[in-house]
Amino acid sequence: MTPDQLRLLNTVEHHIAAQRPSEARKILDRLSPLLGNEPRIWWYEAALAQMAGDSQGAEAALKRTAELDPDTPFAMAALGELYFSQDRVDLAEQAWREALSRDRRFMPALLNLVEWLTGSGRAGEALKVLDSAGMDPPDPALLTLRAGAMDALGRFEAALDDYRAAVTASRRAPAVLQNLATALLAAGQVQAAEAAARDALTTRHAHPGLWQILAQALLSQDRFDEAQAALESALERDPLHPGAHRELAQLVWMRTGDLAATMARLDVALAAAPDPAPLQVLKAKFLEYAGDQAGARRILTEAAARPQAPNYVLCAASQILTTSNRTLAADLAAQAVERAPRDRFGLATLAQAQLAAGDLDGAEATSLRIRNLDPTDQHGLALLATTWRLKQDPRAADLNDYSTLVSTTMIETPEGWADLPSYLADLELALGQKHGLLAHPIGQSVRGGIQTNVRLELADDPALKAFFKVIDAPIRAYIAALGQGDDPLRSRLTKGYRLAGSWSVRLSPGGRHVDHLHHKGWISSAFYVGLPAAVTAEGRQGSLRFGKPATPTRPALEAEYWVKPQPGMLALFPSYMWHGTEPFEGESPRLTIAFDVVPEPALTP
Repeated sequence: MTPDQLRLLNTVEHHIAAQRPSEARKILDRLSPLLGNEPRIWWYEAALAQMAGDSQGAEAALKRTAELDPDTPFAMAALGELYFSQDRVDLAEQAWREALSRDRRFMPALLNLVEWLTGSGRAGEALKVLDSAGMDPPDPALLTLRAGAMDALGRFEAALDDYRAAVTASRRAPAVLQNLATALLAAGQVQAAEAAARDALTTRHAHPGLWQILAQALLSQDRFDEAQAALESALERDPLHPGAHRELAQLVWMRTGDLAATMARLDVALAAAPDPAPLQVLKAKFLEYAGDQAGARRILTEAAARPQAPNYVLCAASQILTTSNRTLAADLAAQAVERAPRDRFGLATLAQAQLAAGDLDGAEATSLRIRNLDPTDQHGLALLATTWRLKQDPRAADLNDYSTLVSTTMIETPEGWADLPSYLADLELALGQKHGLLAHPIGQSVRGGIQTNVRLELADDPALKAFFKVIDAPIRAYIAALGQGDDPLRSRLTKGYRLAGSWSVRLSPGGRHVDHLHHKGWISSAFYVGLPAAVTAEGRQGSLRFGKPATPTRPALEAEYWVKPQPGMLALFPSYMWHGTEPFEGESPRLTIAFDVVPEPALTP
């Protein structure tokens, strides 16, 4: 290659980077006959084809680049990204693996392949890829990827070790400290999360995301004033930060129950936002949970009508329109799925719209797509079971075998208490100290009640510690009684279990849980601590019900099965089952503890 040709090639690259494809094309057409076997020619051909929307041309050019330059990973990594954008994920995986065979630590291919494997339920394979890349010298990005894979496997302590190693390898870079703080928060180590967030803030003081993480750690310790101050600090630094607005509005709402106070700061930000979509979705969600369905529907319909509205706006609008405009709801969800065919949230939104419109074949096909992407997706299972029930398919009865899969048992009196009533009285007192808010949380099933903010299994109170000891035997008995099988519940059996979170709900008279499921669970629960007379009397007031979908269906479906609560009773059931509660009357609250159980992961990937 002559110096002039090299100069012209560099000029082509400059034009492509500056988004001037016509100028680049003129020069490339002059050079191609002279340098037909030069890899850079074909690399630029691929770039120009992609700019023109010619995916076939881009694919052919990238393959030719990889052929002509077999020792470098760039073209194969780019080919993998092209395949992935076309939902040709098997070919994308092959291309990324080929890129890594050329350079085992080529970061674009490593990042894409490991994130894809981890996100598609193959975290064990992701770890093998990372092990092949090696950790010498330790690399913060690779350690963070490894931590994510460990986290997906449920190996939380190992994940935290990798996050800590990443902090060391990065010389305590604030962004890496932020990752550690987030992971500690997810693991329930809230004091350590607070410390890591404060550490990162010493050098990244203006970062609103860090202030939000600090606020979450403070909230998890019921330090509401400090949490609110941290969120105010986040918004001082970025007045339009959606996450900080969400957390602050949630906190103000739960502390006051005053919708006007909750919306005050958000409305100011909305008026100033050049791109209002994230804050519009947030406001609509608050209006919906506060009971203003019409207001939420108006905001989301307008937001979805804007050109190039993002997928999360289309999905939010689709969900709220399923009761009023089924055709538009289905159209919006279909647009979102067309853009992102592997996004399970978009697919679930489409299945909901199809159920609302009575398109049972479409809902079944969409639900099965979710199952194929992730067999453990509880929402996909619930939607599939609902579709089969509407189609009178006997497989629905197998998934919703209430008489077998819904279990109730009275717990044993914990050691240290004379009898169960005296223990429940102490447990009620302990929970009373955790219920310091006034209104139900946004995004949860509670209506007309309050929910705790902390993971109860980590509490130091003797009555709460005793609770999590005494429920071990009933949980193990439930799992043992399931037996072996290849159905969605039994196929996940391992040698043990772990808790994936726990909380308490205090419903006021007239309150209820709307019908819902537990997206990240395997086995879910309800334990009854204190019940008003109306709930323990004859009838179904305050009862736990199963089978009424949280999404509209055509025809409408009602509940199929009820559990009558008793103080000291533990109910266990599959997390994918739709469940809610009947409202109740009286003057006393309905106090419960709930938790989710997931299988204990294998020790090796």
